This record gives sequence, structure tokens and C-alpha cells, in this order.
Amino acid sequence: MQQRITNRPPFGIELRFDRSEIDQMCVDELERAKALPATPGPINIESFIGKHFCKDYRYEDLPDGVLGVTAFEANGGIKFVGVSSKLDDNSPSADHRIRSTWAHEAGHCMLHPTLFIRDPANRAPAFWGQGTDNVTSDRRFLCREQDFRVQGGSCGYDGRWWEWQANRCIGGFLLPKHLVISALGSILQPSRVTKTPELPSGNRSEAESLVSQVFNVSLAVSRIRLAEFFPPGAAAQMTF
Repeated sequence: MQQRITNRPPFGIELRFDRSEIDQMCVDELERAKALPATPGPINIESFIGKHFCKDYRYEDLPDGVLGVTAFEANGGIKFVGVSSKLDDNSPSADHRIRSTWAHEAGHCMLHPTLFIRDPANRAPAFWGQGTDNVTSDRRFLCREQDFRVQGGSCGYDGRWWEWQANRCIGGFLLPKHLVISALGSILQPSRVTKTPELPSGNRSEAESLVSQVFNVSLAVSRIRLAEFFPPGAAAQMTF
């Protein structure tokens, strides 16, 4: 992780993490909480948050368009984590969306406590407390629908970089790489030269459906994650 002073609100500092760094941090936190299954299967993300980050995690009647909230104490501790009760209509798609929202909020819990610690030595005080429609002056992230659409690799650290990082944690927490590779089994084939696992283009749709079912995530989340491990193309070789 790198940290630098900026002239941009609402924090006056910017945190930078490599993609692989975030993925490894997610696995490490799951292991510490004894929430990482030994075999492929759904991560109990709600229980993980309650055991590992904050005992106060709940469904909230949040404003329209706000899917989740994470609130911090002045010392950077997690005050509470919430997901909009409006998301729950007892459908499979709602369950997927709820799980992704919990994982997104868990990303804020893991990556961003330092942003809410009042410390003039490491931030520009003039920016602290200004707030935005996404970050409030009372130390809360209000995560809106548009924040979950920041999925493209080109978005990087432009704009709401903290939401890009939290979105990165959806895959990191719900689809740990080693469990996904294990779940795919014979769908993968070894490269003729390097013997590195590859995903044949004809097997991609089957793989996306399998990962979605095994880990209880949406097809969209499955598709994005597999594209990271096996970029679509002639080789579709696993990346490291």
C-alpha cells in the first residue's frame, strides 16, 4: 500500500493498492477469521463481517439508491456496517446483490479505516469534514448504485478510488483465486508448453455458470473474476 497527500477532497490523502495485494489481503483476513472454507463453496460474508470487523452489522432502511453503509469511529474503528433492507425480495438475484454489497462494505472495513482518523500529520486538514454525497462528514461511506458500476480496469485511481478498491474486494472475498481454480477442475486444460491452467474459449460459459452456482454469486461477478484469471483471447491462460 502507498499513501500520498493530495489536494482533493474529501480526505486530502490517497491510498493505492495493487490488485494482487488486495486479493491477498482478502484471503489473509478470511483466514484470520477462520472464514475461508477448505473446499470451494460460498463464503459466509455476513458472519465474517460480524466476527472479524464489527459486531454491529445489520439491514438498514437506507435512502433510495444507497445500497450499503460503513461508519467509522474517530480512532478508525468500525462503528457499524449496514446493507439496505430494500435489496431483500427473497429472489436469487437479490441474494447475490446482497452478498456483493456485504463484500463491498467489508472492503471498506479492511482498507479504509485510516482515512477517518483525525491526524494532521498525514492529511490536509482543510479537506477533512467537507463530505460528498458518498462520504459524509460524520465518517460514513454511503455506497450508492453508481459506486458498484466502477468495474473497468481503466478507472484505476481516478475519481472515487475508494469505491474501486471496495469493488475489488467483492471478488477477493467471495471468489478467492485458489478456490475458484479448484472448483473449475476438468473445465481447465494445461497449456501445452508451460502446463499452466488455461480456460478454453468453448468452456468459458460453462465455467462462469459453475462458479456462479458454487460460490453463490451473480453471473456478472463470476464473469468479471474469470476474465481476470483467464483473459478472453486465444490463450486464455491463468494470470498471476
